[in-house]
Amino acid sequence: MNVPEIAELACGLLKVLAGPRLSQQNQTESEDFRPARGHMPLVEVLKSHPFTAGMPESSLRKLASMARQVSLAEDEIVFRARERSENFCLLLTGSACVEIRTPYYALCVQTLGPGDAFGWSSLLDEHHTVFQVRAREASTALYIDGQKLSEACKKDPKLGCEVFSRLARVLAKRVRAIEMRLAEFCGPRSLNGADDGPEA
Repeated sequence: MNVPEIAELACGLLKVLAGPRLSQQNQTESEDFRPARGHMPLVEVLKSHPFTAGMPESSLRKLASMARQVSLAEDEIVFRARERSENFCLLLTGSACVEIRTPYYALCVQTLGPGDAFGWSSLLDEHHTVFQVRAREASTALYIDGQKLSEACKKDPKLGCEVFSRLARVLAKRVRAIEMRLAEFCGPRSLNGADDGPEA
């Protein structure tokens, strides 16, 4: 399987598993992320963020050219459910909550912290967000233009493979976080496929 095929396969997996983790049960590299204080060139910020750390310098420069750093206020809505997201986000400081939103309540299914990434639906054509994302406190994030990043991944298969392979790992951790959240409501036996009733 060549690089373009791998990138295409990863993109397909993301579409199938659509959904946006930082719980005490999930120990990840993002917990070790400590963003530097003060102004830093975007390339240096990308070098230190867990999602982009280890990428080739050329790839980091491409990402930096389509990125901007933003400040988020407490309770600011970053994405609304069922809307087209425009930016892929790398959280630098603060925290955000991935929520199921209804007219009557909002249920937090994931808490995201510094070093986390979200908004990958912005890389998929005609795909809308499933959850609402809200800043839990004053936070900072790096916004990467989703359309530009998607186009860059198509033109540069190696960059595409780097980005989508990392997205697949992020998504796998997020699915696990949601599964654990469901376990709080349904109980672990339900998630394990156990039947509470007698056998037929």
